[in-house]
Amino acid sequence: MAYFNHKWETMSHNELKDLQLEKFKKQVKHIYNNQFIKNRFDEAGLHPDEIKNWDDIKKVPFMTKDDLRENYPTGLISGNWDDVVRVHMTSGTTGVPTPMLYSQNDLDVWTECMARNFTAGGLRKSDVVQQTHGFGLFTGGFGFHYGLEKVGAKIIPTGAGGSERQLRLMQEWGTTVFTGTPSYAAYMAEFAMERGIDPIKDLKLRLGFHGGEPCSDELKERINTRLGYKAHGGGMRRCYGLTEMGGPITMDCEYENGIHLWADHYLVEVLDPETHESVEEGQPGELVISNLSFEVMPLVRYRTSDNVIVSFDTCECGRTHPRITKFVGRLDDMILVGGTNIFPSQVEHMLLKHSELSENWQLVVSDKKGLHALKIEIEPIAGNEVDEKFVAMLEKELHQSLAKKCPVEIKPVGSLPRFEGKSVRVVDKRK
Repeated sequence: MAYFNHKWETMSHNELKDLQLEKFKKQVKHIYNNQFIKNRFDEAGLHPDEIKNWDDIKKVPFMTKDDLRENYPTGLISGNWDDVVRVHMTSGTTGVPTPMLYSQNDLDVWTECMARNFTAGGLRKSDVVQQTHGFGLFTGGFGFHYGLEKVGAKIIPTGAGGSERQLRLMQEWGTTVFTGTPSYAAYMAEFAMERGIDPIKDLKLRLGFHGGEPCSDELKERINTRLGYKAHGGGMRRCYGLTEMGGPITMDCEYENGIHLWADHYLVEVLDPETHESVEEGQPGELVISNLSFEVMPLVRYRTSDNVIVSFDTCECGRTHPRITKFVGRLDDMILVGGTNIFPSQVEHMLLKHSELSENWQLVVSDKKGLHALKIEIEPIAGNEVDEKFVAMLEKELHQSLAKKCPVEIKPVGSLPRFEGKSVRVVDKRK
């Protein structure tokens, strides 16, 4: 097992906890320089000097995405504006953009985390990497690029889209590693086969580093099989991150026992989203993260809205850092339909258990006679016939799992949208 930084990746749990507490206390004093955050602390009747032990951490007020939007663009800077060397942000398609600003130190920490991720995932200097995460305001492309570069791999920075060109470059350069969203990886497998190119026989892909959107175990396994990762001795590694913490920051290792979170830079809590109390290990809860190492705009106790299960045990790979072992769903992606909570990830899990069905699907929510109604539209795998008996069985399974009737409409192959970036699975037609 290779390590990028053996000392830090394998330090003992006690050493990590001591380090985290000291860094958290220092970071709280640092962000107290920001007037908005100082007001939050004052409202809570808390001063940074009162944070002395682990129980005191629970006294620190939470931060949310709304805080970033309300203070856009620079209202949450705790460091010096003159130290800022990079600005990233979300697209803002659903409202005010969510920004993140970086000093050179912050970029170096980010690069270190990504280099650890890629090394843990099996990347080697000899690998040829086709990097399709987009460059620009989006954090993914730059985060991936500098981490790959730090490890020393050979990068082809194609950016997103241009599938014909992507496929040609894979053949010409013998690409061994492919990055991008999971939905784009699934589409590339379909795209190649439609053109008579078998990824297992005709390409050399052995690793896929895919992030930017949720990915079920079932979709991951399909990507592994269809793009040839497993056949070539590797596999797909899921990446997790968020702009508010700096971008992509965590990834699967070669053992695929969960997505490693680097505890020397990020403090992880898993809390009940209603009571805000810690859940028992192995139980789902909201992921709350504190950035321990950034200088310009670090956030502490940030509520991610991701409902996850986290393990704090040492991984088989020898790394002692916590791992996200399961994504239950995003709390803000949850759809309330007729009093029932529906996670799109639940739907994908149920659909992709069936080999007859493709990964091209969407969940349509609408109003019907004054009531909210669900419908799933999905394509079969090319060449598969899906009859009424199968659809009835699938609708029964979905009803049992979702506690909500959900008709299924089988669509012609190629009729539903494909995505070169993040997929859009929910079509909400409610007024």
